[in-house]
Amino acid sequence: MKLSAALLLATGVAFASAQTNFTGDILKGYPVIEYLDLNDVPANTISRYWISAAEAQGGLPYFVPILVARGSEGSLETGRRLSLSASIHGDELNGIPVVQRVFAALGDVVSSGNFNGTIIGIPTTNPNGNIHNQRNFYSSSSNGFLTNLNRVFPGASIADGGSIADSYAYTIWNSVWANSSNADIAVDFHTLSTGSIGPLWAYADFRLDGVQRLAELAQPDHIKIDPGEPGSIETTWVDFGVPAITLEIGPAKNWNQTLIKRSEEFIWRLLDDLAMLPGNYTAPPETVSIGLENTYKGTNFSYVSVSQSGWVQMDVVPLQDVEEGQSVGTLFNSWGDVIENLTAPVAGRVHTVRVDAAAEQGAGVLDLLYNATST
Repeated sequence: MKLSAALLLATGVAFASAQTNFTGDILKGYPVIEYLDLNDVPANTISRYWISAAEAQGGLPYFVPILVARGSEGSLETGRRLSLSASIHGDELNGIPVVQRVFAALGDVVSSGNFNGTIIGIPTTNPNGNIHNQRNFYSSSSNGFLTNLNRVFPGASIADGGSIADSYAYTIWNSVWANSSNADIAVDFHTLSTGSIGPLWAYADFRLDGVQRLAELAQPDHIKIDPGEPGSIETTWVDFGVPAITLEIGPAKNWNQTLIKRSEEFIWRLLDDLAMLPGNYTAPPETVSIGLENTYKGTNFSYVSVSQSGWVQMDVVPLQDVEEGQSVGTLFNSWGDVIENLTAPVAGRVHTVRVDAAAEQGAGVLDLLYNATST
């Protein structure tokens, strides 16, 4: 069943009641808002806004860019509401061009009056992390404090005792996504952390209706069937009854064009599945599709770590099948002596591989995806 048919009424998402609050400020030609009400966004238009999700030391705001593609006048009632977010981890960049390019390609069809639905895009959800060139949100408290924003959603306001990071997440959740009222399906784009390579893959909680189809529409190399991480964007959506996945697009800080194009292709398949595109619409060319038949689904990860600090040479690559006990890499000391032979703890498929040769004791160097059950 298409996602446009499934859950359209079952989600029961309420409409936002507050009106968009325009501060009157203009930043680089676009208005600054405090709250997004989709009813106030012009129909048949792609609009651009800024929202200040928090203030740095000295009262300098962290402005987050918001894209909104609103379809025909009646599409808030007849169409779906999709959220596309990227780079909640500041070193994870491949999702940024996916959001940007999808909105760039949607211009003509949205302005034609034939687009049935609404998309909210946040290409850089954590500009603080982008500025600092690392995954976390940096606050200046206590001589500097790092917070993983993807573990604190839906956040907490300052009035309720939240930190600046909690308040930041609270603003995104409540003032952009309107406590889930502004979206009834969501994709959060990620990559691996810096130092590893891996394929296109999805975290997906199959317990919620619609999530499995959403993950399969992505045609990823791997699907990790997973209950999710508390406080992550994906899991928060799912907790609120909104089908969502985390889509991991290869390595960090490296625009992998093949995986970016595959992710774009997924969004066009999704928009078609949600019945948001007109019947005669042709998706942009030069996208890449591999087919779901190549997707490996697993329920568990197994990890290989080094017990000593040294220099690691990995001998396997992502998507390679390995057997239990198979040699996967070697750890050397500063003299070039072999100090550890690394082997696979289970039979499975290579998921991610460390490419940073400098490995401290306890560092993970290999993730294997496997199935703990026979089904």
